[in-house]
Amino acid sequence: METWTAQPPSPTRWWVLGLRGELDLHAVRHLREPLLTEIEAHGPWLAIDLSEVRFIDTTGVGLLVRLVHNLRDRDGDLALIAPAGQVLRILRWTNLIRVFRVLDTADALEG
Repeated sequence: METWTAQPPSPTRWWVLGLRGELDLHAVRHLREPLLTEIEAHGPWLAIDLSEVRFIDTTGVGLLVRLVHNLRDRDGDLALIAPAGQVLRILRWTNLIRVFRVLDTADALEG
């Protein structure tokens, strides 16, 4: 993962995490703990902007699956914003596109 940014909740209950680069084993190792800290700080309504993620491997997919279950257990949810290219193909091939709330833009997040 080259970079990530977190934006606190907007007028909605959602907060947005923007990722850039690759969501792979190396990135997940460095992202997991800070992500859990951000969830504790901002709440269980997380939207991950994947528009600038060009690659995801099974470790990245596993992180997303664990996150959605963790957030739903806390009465929250996970939305994926603008997955494209290889990331979108993996979500479709694994049929995980049906597990996640997938949005074209962060503007589509509702209250």
